[in-house]
Amino acid sequence: MKICIVALDIVPYFQDETSTRFGGAEVQAAALARAFASGGADVSLVVSNLPENVHLPFPAENAYYSERGIWGVRFFHPRLSGIYRALERADADVYYQHCAGSITGVTAVFCRRKKKVFVYGAGSNSDFSFSELLITGLRDKILYFLGLKLADGIVAQNQIQKGLCKKKVNKTARVIPMVIDVSEKDRLSSGGKVLWIGPIRKVKRPEMFLELARRFPDREFVLIGGSISTELAFANDVRRQAQEVPNLAYMGRIPRDEVIHHLQTAAILVNTSSVEGFPNVFLEAWKCGVPVISFTDVDGLIAGEGVGILCNSVKDMEQAMRALLGEEERRASMGRKAAELISSKFSPAVLSKRYLAYFSELLENRIRCN
Repeated sequence: MKICIVALDIVPYFQDETSTRFGGAEVQAAALARAFASGGADVSLVVSNLPENVHLPFPAENAYYSERGIWGVRFFHPRLSGIYRALERADADVYYQHCAGSITGVTAVFCRRKKKVFVYGAGSNSDFSFSELLITGLRDKILYFLGLKLADGIVAQNQIQKGLCKKKVNKTARVIPMVIDVSEKDRLSSGGKVLWIGPIRKVKRPEMFLELARRFPDREFVLIGGSISTELAFANDVRRQAQEVPNLAYMGRIPRDEVIHHLQTAAILVNTSSVEGFPNVFLEAWKCGVPVISFTDVDGLIAGEGVGILCNSVKDMEQAMRALLGEEERRASMGRKAAELISSKFSPAVLSKRYLAYFSELLENRIRCN
């Protein structure tokens, strides 16, 4: 089976994992590429801004270079036209694209015209709500929802997304969790800091983390995350407030290897977001044996597997943190359970079989229809 992963911003990840120019979607796309290949699939990529004479671990078709084209029309040419030609050159059986964007619609239209299988991978619970969608611009939203409508298959990260997909789009999604690479070099956390990791945007509510830091003046708190172009004023305000909290370090966006280092020296990861899908950072934390204290759960894993504490308010979080920080053995036990959970349910060896079985099913359906 030939699988093409459409990941326009993945080049910096493969060029330099210490770069700050990629996010969770790119980390997940790279993990899936390795998982599919280990399962026997022929994997290729469609990317953008691939420098000449640079070779990625998988065959890659470059769609466009961001700096080229005339403002106002470059979305159509060279970008849209370049994406279409790159998809054509990839000549795959199945095209997979993760996280909401206009690229979802472009890829779906290509696959429908060429009678290829298109699979969309959800990135957040908000992916199925036009009003809550975490992308801006009417054009991009319309293209994205067109892609959902045309998709042959949709991979949901959790049962909530599956329900929303059926309710909002009238499609039955297949629930397959996120993949995370597991290495023998990974080591469990042995530190005491409290972490918050994510993009600095209103839906993530980082101001609640600042309040928690104020309530624990003798504990080291670290906030990691960069701003996004549509919420710069909010991010600047958070940064200003963070500078007034003496026990909190505001790191901004940092390379992924530094994020992992912070996790390996952390006691707790705090998640204050009002909406999530299946955050990469949960998996990274659990891989390092770090419990998660959060307002949102993922299919009951935090509560059901004993790998963290689910909360309803900042006061709840404060109490949960005091309990875990004051009970070393309980926290260590949660950490061990978390690391075991990753190995048993989220490794590439486990999940690649489920992805490839789903893709094969969709491909057989497409062949019958053709």
